Amino acid sequence: MIKYLLYPFTIIYYLLSELNRLLTKSKKLYKPVISVGNITWGGSGKTPVTAEVAKYILSLGKTPVILSRGYARKNSKNKNVIVRDKEKILSDIFASGDEPYMMAHQINCPIIVGSNRIKSANLAKQFNPDVFILDDGFQHWKLQRDLDIVCINALNPFGNGMTIPSGILREKKSALKRAKLIFLTNCNLGNKEKINDIKKEIFKITKQESGETSCKNYEVINLYDKIKVEHFEEFKKENSFVVVCAIGSPKNFISMLKNLGLNIKKEIIFKDHHRYQQKDITDIVKSFREKDNIITTAKDAVKINEVVSDEIKKKIYIFNISVSFDSGKEKFEKEIKSLLGIK
Repeated sequence: MIKYLLYPFTIIYYLLSELNRLLTKSKKLYKPVISVGNITWGGSGKTPVTAEVAKYILSLGKTPVILSRGYARKNSKNKNVIVRDKEKILSDIFASGDEPYMMAHQINCPIIVGSNRIKSANLAKQFNPDVFILDDGFQHWKLQRDLDIVCINALNPFGNGMTIPSGILREKKSALKRAKLIFLTNCNLGNKEKINDIKKEIFKITKQESGETSCKNYEVINLYDKIKVEHFEEFKKENSFVVVCAIGSPKNFISMLKNLGLNIKKEIIFKDHHRYQQKDITDIVKSFREKDNIITTAKDAVKINEVVSDEIKKKIYIFNISVSFDSGKEKFEKEIKSLLGIK
C-alpha cells in the first residue's frame, strides 16, 4: 500500500519536525497567547472555534487580536498585513488569505496575517490588545503559548494513525499532552458510540476529558443582497442545489446539508484554498435548471464574491455555521477568564 511506500518519508518528516521543535527558540509576547490548532492536516473545524474564542473574549469586554499565517495569500506573502482593525476591514482577500478574510467579516476584532507572527504582534500594539489568539498555532514553536486549544474532527480524528505523508497526522497522538483544552468537532454528524471511543482514547493519552462541539447554529444568506432566508423549510422545498466548496473537509459540509434535507443535485469540490476564477462558477450556472442554486461555505463565498457578476450572485447562497458547545463550555470559559485575570 501507498502508506507503507511513503513510510521512509514519514520518518524523515517526523525527525525534521522534532529537530525543528527542539532547536527553535520560543519567545514570550507582551500579552497572553491562546493557540487554537490541531494535530492533523486540515479539516478539524478549528476556524469556527477560533471565532468562538474571539467572540467570548469580546463579550468579556476585552480586546483579542487574531494572529494568522494567512495561508495561500496571493499578494504580500512576505509582509505582515492588518486585515481589519476594531472597526472595519482594511485589506482584501488576496493580501489576507481566505480564512482570515472570512473571519474579518464575522468578528469585530483586529486580525493580522503574516508568517512572522512576532512582527504581527508588534503591529498589534496600536490596538492595545489584552490577549492574542494564535490561529493554527499548535505547531508554531516560535511563540510561547499560555493556553493551547486543540480541535479534533470527530468524523476522522487521526486518519490511519500515521504522520505525514503516510497519514494525516502532523504529530504523534502523544502531542495532545501539551493541550490544556481538547474539543471534538462535528459531533452532531458523528456516531455517539464512536465519539465516546475517541474520547476514551484521548483520555488514555492525556488524562483529561475532551469537550464536544457541533455546527448546529446555521443561517442561509443570499450572496447578492446579503438577506437571510427566513422561511428555511419552504425555501428548501422550492429549490434544488449544487454544492460548491473548496475546504478541508467537504464531506462534513455536504453531510450537514443532506441531514437538513436540502435537495442536492450535484457536488463540485475543489482543492482546499482554491482560488476561484469566473469560469468556475459561470459554467456551473449555465447548466442550471430554473430551480437550481449554488450553496457554498462562508470561506468560499468571500472568494466567489470577487469574481462573479451581481446577476450570478443572486443564484448563490451562503451556508453560515457557528459552533455550539455540547460539553466542555464551562471549562473553556473558566480557562479564558483565569488567563485574563477575570473572576
